[in-house]
Amino acid sequence: MKLVNPEVYLIANTKIDYNEVQKMLKTLGEETALQWLKRTKELSQSDGDYLSELAGRICYKSFGVGLNPNVTQIRQNSNEYITNTLAKGDGSIFEHATCTFAFLNVSRVFTHELVRHRAGTAISQESLRYVRPENIRIWLPPDLADKQKDIKLIIESMESNYHKLEKSYNWKEEKFDVKKIITSSLRRILPQGIATNIIWSANHRTIRHVITMRTHESAEVEIRMIFDKVATIMKENFPLTYSDFKYKKLDDGTKSWYPEYKKV
Repeated sequence: MKLVNPEVYLIANTKIDYNEVQKMLKTLGEETALQWLKRTKELSQSDGDYLSELAGRICYKSFGVGLNPNVTQIRQNSNEYITNTLAKGDGSIFEHATCTFAFLNVSRVFTHELVRHRAGTAISQESLRYVRPENIRIWLPPDLADKQKDIKLIIESMESNYHKLEKSYNWKEEKFDVKKIITSSLRRILPQGIATNIIWSANHRTIRHVITMRTHESAEVEIRMIFDKVATIMKENFPLTYSDFKYKKLDDGTKSWYPEYKKV
């Protein structure tokens, strides 16, 4: 048995090809649109924020006055534009940019909760159908801290019996497809709290929703702890898209995050 702590890594996010954006804007609005790009590009704090703004402005052709006869004034800076979009609840533009997270040493309790949020996501999880664990790694929630000795005895006994059963098979002589069948069967006796790894990609509209749902004080403690970390990462990397998020500290040390604009 080995005690571990869940880890969160933002390993990828949307990047803009500004050469193609420039060509697009030249076709769309010539000098007026190109002037908007020149004025705003260097001030952009993240490509994810900027892509959402690009998507929103193309809806109304609002890169400058004169491109759309119905538009007589535009919001000049990205902060005003994104804040106004959040306030209106126009969440669709936040579906264009995505982020990819690696959640390591999380339990299958966590992953069972996470996969319920399937709209706008992509998921790749370590497979116990193919991977035989060498030991049982587990994270203990705070309310079990005083039971650690008892839990250790239970897990070590389970681990010992698992490996005893595992060694009853001749792994060196078996073909891979047979190993897969046996490994798949053996995973059924492993605890749900065993640590695993998962890659999760989602667009910003989905991430906003999951942060709100899963850091609520009534949420399961592990997923709240992890999405507390996600919220902190998103506030740092995408300051406009998550500008309306505030938090309150909870007794267990985690934070419950909530947006000012809930309709997004």
